[in-house]
Amino acid sequence: MTKRITLLTVVLLFITNAFAQGYKITVKIKGAKPNETYLLANYYADKNQLKDSATSDKNGTIVFDGKVKLPNGIYLVVTPSRNYFEMVVSQAEQDFTIETDTLFDSEKFVIKNSKENSAFIEFNIFAGKKSVEYEGIKTRLSFAKNKQDSLNLQKQFQVLDSQIQAARQEIANRNPTLFVSKIFRTFKELPEPVPARNPDGSLQDSNYRYNYYKDHYWDNIDLGEDGLLRTPVFHAKLKVFMTRTFMQIPDSIIKEADKLIKKIEAAGGKSLFQYTVQWITNHYEESKIVCMDKVLHYMGTTYYCAGKTPWADTGTIRKICEHVVKIRPTLCDVQAPPIINLFDSTYNKQVDLYSINSPFTVVVFWDHQCGHCQKTMPRLNVLYDSLNKAGLKFEVYSVYTQDDWDGWKQYLREKKLKYTNVGNMYGKSNYRKEYFFIATPQMYILDKDKRIKLKNIDIEELANVLSLLNKEYQEDAKKIKKN
Repeated sequence: MTKRITLLTVVLLFITNAFAQGYKITVKIKGAKPNETYLLANYYADKNQLKDSATSDKNGTIVFDGKVKLPNGIYLVVTPSRNYFEMVVSQAEQDFTIETDTLFDSEKFVIKNSKENSAFIEFNIFAGKKSVEYEGIKTRLSFAKNKQDSLNLQKQFQVLDSQIQAARQEIANRNPTLFVSKIFRTFKELPEPVPARNPDGSLQDSNYRYNYYKDHYWDNIDLGEDGLLRTPVFHAKLKVFMTRTFMQIPDSIIKEADKLIKKIEAAGGKSLFQYTVQWITNHYEESKIVCMDKVLHYMGTTYYCAGKTPWADTGTIRKICEHVVKIRPTLCDVQAPPIINLFDSTYNKQVDLYSINSPFTVVVFWDHQCGHCQKTMPRLNVLYDSLNKAGLKFEVYSVYTQDDWDGWKQYLREKKLKYTNVGNMYGKSNYRKEYFFIATPQMYILDKDKRIKLKNIDIEELANVLSLLNKEYQEDAKKIKKN
């Protein structure tokens, strides 16, 4: 019977082959022992992810294979002794062979059927030779006899660095479509900017280098290439950009974070988008720098609570959105929520927060049985006396947060706290709905208009902070008077 190839047969064969496509990476290690387990892992930001494992045969051959293609990235083949070597995997190359020995000497690698790894090893061989030169210069530097010798050797370091940079770019230019070339291009240095000048030759922007560097930081990085997340490159670039490229103040961070995320979104980097949103949110949530919850609030409101984080489960989104609502009333630079229906220790005099008339008001929530509060409140009392006498005018609005009224009054008498002390002895104040805090003491510094200038600072920092704020206040007052 003659077999006929029909259109249906061709379609079925095509579908079968398409689904059969996966990966097969063969590693031959001369000198490897048989029946030992090797691991295949990939970088993920600053960590590693286990992807596969395989057992060596009697010839030292290890085959990693799977039915689903591996995503772009730098992968590691890890030996039983936890030694490893790196290789490049791209969607275009899923079936290749690497031969080496147990020393993983770059010059001993033999690459078959992988342009990515041929280019990668070519660079590693060049960089390895330059590292030998580097160590030689480093040794000579330790024996340098004078400053001029040291400067000459430092210049040699710079030459080596330039040579390595040039080698990366030459390989990338020669192989423009390879994934490894995208990695190499991320190391490309930005050109020296040409400053704009006024007719008299003066600079239009004295910060032109800083602004150019910040605005063009991502020029050589393909933000649509999710594979960069599976290299050490993107995480390192992101961390430097977000923490060292511009002023670490909330408004600047929010502005630059938003610009970057929009660039990634426009480029189509889905995994990069997810990682960047998560990293910025988590980093500034954990930050100990004052007022950084403003960044968390922005990220939560703009992304998590706006339905732009499909990877996050409902529990995580709910938790973030609930937290955003809690911290919103007391973000820095907003007007502090009024506090009413609190009374002083006579139980008769109601003292509302907005009745305090002062250039600055320190609002502190505390408990006389809290160990940290027992150290803070008397020190605050001393500062209240000394700074006001020195001409730095401020008031303290001290809110007792518990209900041991006799103990509270006794503590006030013993420590002779001179500033305004109030409590919610009649249960009529709802300040806890507006002021979110978990531990005490919690401190806020308000300006004359009751805007929150700073919060969550230690008592040791208070004098310096008030001094700086008072200097700004005096300068603003002079400007107003002048105008």
